[in-house]
Parts: sequence; structure tokens; C-alpha cells
Amino acid sequence: MSRMSHIPGLLQAIVLMAGIVTADERVASLDSFKPFKLRTPEGTEVALSELLRKATLVVFFFPTCGFCNAAFPGFQRLHDVYQPHGLSSVWINVAPEQEPLIADWRRRHQSSVPILLGRRSVQQDYKLTMTPTHYLLDPDGHVLWRHAGYATGDEKMLESHIRDALGLAAGAATAVTPEVR
Repeated sequence: MSRMSHIPGLLQAIVLMAGIVTADERVASLDSFKPFKLRTPEGTEVALSELLRKATLVVFFFPTCGFCNAAFPGFQRLHDVYQPHGLSSVWINVAPEQEPLIADWRRRHQSSVPILLGRRSVQQDYKLTMTPTHYLLDPDGHVLWRHAGYATGDEKMLESHIRDALGLAAGAATAVTPEVR
């Protein structure tokens, strides 16, 4: 356990800015994402550890969430473009009463992103205040980036964080360029 694990957040920031701890302790002080074991709509149990790759995007949503529906196409493109480079993605339903809507939601969105079914405790476990809520994790499950809500253009910000996490050079083709029809 890190020397800093018992120090409140603001004090940690002051200690880090002052350079009092080593680089390894700075990394160890990152927030870790709470591990989970959740099931797929088909009933298979999946653990967070099975999903972790170079970078892992976890998005909390529910099928009738307007902002989630607006966000999904851009995030599907990110998943499709960066999966071959080491990105893993999963969307977790936070409204158990909407589980019957998942299959139709996936068909309408032509989703290839894995979906997991969250329990009631998910909202508390991950301190969710709105949907969608996005977490980008490193291979050890540390939180690299967190964002709650959705506004047009958020996928550009996320793409930048994904590219950094995957170690991809800036300036190459990106996933959020307008679709050519």
C-alpha cells in the first residue's frame, strides 16, 4: 500500500505538487476502478480483469437515456477504430428494470460494444450522478479519465485520451472525423 493511500485528496495534490513522493508513488496514488463481476444479457459472467487491455473504456448507461443514445454512435466509432490498437470497451446498464430493452437497443444502434447488466449497487459503487458516465482505465484498472454526461464533441476529448493511453502519435487519422456518405 502506498504511503499516500491514507492522505485526503487535497493534501495528496499538495504533496504531489511539492515533489515529496517518488514517481512510482504518484502512479500508485491514482484512483483504482472498483473491480466487478457482472453478467451479459445472455447470462455469461464477466469480470473487469477479463476486459482490461492497454486502455479500457467503461460507460454506464441505460437504454432510454437520451444523452446515452446521442453519445453511442461516436463511441461505437471509437471502439471500432481503436480496438485493434488495444482498446477494450464495455457499456454497463445501470437500470435493471430496463434489461428487457437491451436486445432491441443493440439492434437499433448496430452495437458491437459488449453490454453488461449492472446491479442496483452500481450507481453507488461508482458514484454515478448522471448517464452516460465514462471511465478510461489503464491495464491495471487505474482511472486515467472520468467524464459524466454528454455534449456534442465529447468524443473528440475522449479520443485524445484514448490515443494517449494507447501511445498513438498525434496527427494520424482519427475516429471522429465526419462520416463520408
